[in-house]
Amino acid sequence: MFRKINQKTLLIIFAALALVAVIVVLYDNHKGERSFKSELFVVDSAAVTSITVYPKEKGKQSLKLSKAGKGWDVIIGSKRYPADSAVIRNILHTLAHLTPERVAGTERSSWKAFEITDSASAHVVVEQGGKVSADFRTGKMSFSQDRGRQNYGGGQNMTVKSHIRVAGDDRVYVVDGWLSMMFPDNPAQFRNRLVIRFDKNLVTKLTFVYPGDSSFVLARNGTKWSVNGQPADSAATEKYLSSVATTMGSEFADEGAIFPSYRYTLKIEGNNMPLIEVNGAIDEGSKKYYLRSTANRDAIFGSATPQLFNQVFAGIKKFNP
Repeated sequence: MFRKINQKTLLIIFAALALVAVIVVLYDNHKGERSFKSELFVVDSAAVTSITVYPKEKGKQSLKLSKAGKGWDVIIGSKRYPADSAVIRNILHTLAHLTPERVAGTERSSWKAFEITDSASAHVVVEQGGKVSADFRTGKMSFSQDRGRQNYGGGQNMTVKSHIRVAGDDRVYVVDGWLSMMFPDNPAQFRNRLVIRFDKNLVTKLTFVYPGDSSFVLARNGTKWSVNGQPADSAATEKYLSSVATTMGSEFADEGAIFPSYRYTLKIEGNNMPLIEVNGAIDEGSKKYYLRSTANRDAIFGSATPQLFNQVFAGIKKFNP
């Protein structure tokens, strides 16, 4: 009788322990789900209709990236400009595949260390058809050498992480990549920065119209180039064409600026390609250099440095042999 009772007792004990183990596992799993999300939000890159960015810098105006047909616009106040489609695609791809790697902080007291307080972080709101699909803040970035992998040249790869905080959640998450750099305070980073784009193999003639008697024509006949009818330095010509075939600007002119008259013109002609005309001006008073192009009619580029201006408006000496 004692052995039977003992066996029954053991069975009860084992059953009770098994029940406790199941409860503990379920509790831990539930607790883990509450403390560490498998996904921060769900973004369908094809369904996103707008992205609003509230800069971290005080006094900076918010901007909206708005879908416009097959492209995107940057809206700043009452102004609307074409956006850089490649930049938008990169943002959408990143958001659609964003997953948290770990929790860096669980309480508000950790926000400052990760530069993710309301006053130190960019606030981003993503909408799909008028409904918010993601609302988050981007914070500090961290860099480290990945000692486990080496690149082709034998050097170590750099690992980049960003910190993110989602609306309604006090926790700070770590995600892989450059997310925090994708939403800068400078609206120009989202705009179409194209100045010139062409296939240099199609170009047959470049006309440089400058003040005074410094104008000249660069023309191609077969594989040979000439400058004002005289043989040109083919290597220098090829180098110039390569340098301007895809030209991007980084600084846009102020909306209220009074532009000087455009006294510099470059006309680019070729086979099976539209005429491209680039106009340039130098404001001697403010020492600013301006460019505008038929390749991007919605932008006027303005800079205090002549680098872009000189890159496009080359002198005749560059092409002399």
